[in-house]
Amino acid sequence: AVVSTQSGHYGRGVCKRIVLSGHPCKIHKRAAVIRYLFHNREDIAYFKPVQVRTKHGRRGHIKEALGTHGHCKITFDKPIQQSDTVLLPLYKRVFPKWHFEYF
Repeated sequence: AVVSTQSGHYGRGVCKRIVLSGHPCKIHKRAAVIRYLFHNREDIAYFKPVQVRTKHGRRGHIKEALGTHGHCKITFDKPIQQSDTVLLPLYKRVFPKWHFEYF
């Protein structure tokens, strides 16, 4: 999805949205181990301050990385279900391409 502002100014903002998704593999009360969301420990450390959410509306924060293959422990506001999907929405600023025709 692409989000843009309504002004026609050349400095207007255009954002691309991408959503990373992962699945819980172990759940204990409000904490869960999530896999397939990241690929390595460096990614987990980089996105640690970002809030994650589930498809059922639960909000959570990344607590720590587990192992070297991208598994992480996330604490949620309420217990989640095994069938739930954890989402991490990301936005990237994209500059529009300007095409000029020279005569």
